Amino acid sequence: MTNNSEAALDAATFHHLADLRWETAADAPPELRELADKATAIGARRVQVTKGAIGFHSQLSEMPAGFEVPPHSHSVDELMIILEGGCEVGGGPQLSAGDVVEVPAQTEYGFTVGDEGIRFIVVRPEASTTRLS
Repeated sequence: MTNNSEAALDAATFHHLADLRWETAADAPPELRELADKATAIGARRVQVTKGAIGFHSQLSEMPAGFEVPPHSHSVDELMIILEGGCEVGGGPQLSAGDVVEVPAQTEYGFTVGDEGIRFIVVRPEASTTRLS
């Protein structure tokens, strides 16, 4: 590697999943606490990976088979990347590992996790709030 490449890499920030703290239901805003309690009770979990240092906010979520995410919307656009498993989007298609969905801000959607569970990452251009429908 050249000195320029090394200097550029020195500016990068690495986020190791093993070092991150998974959220608890207590981390949820009051209006989402009931859903967060239900999710936590059945083994669903989420971790904030990046928090906007260079413009990206991202989180990794894992949910067990059959979990239902009720209709909701977010205050900003999001890119959802299915890593493992899948889900059926209410009013939309079945999603599987490798599928990517672009969801515009304020778009209402919900989904039911498939038989294999689901693991996905969401990337947003800024911090977001969630509104249950």
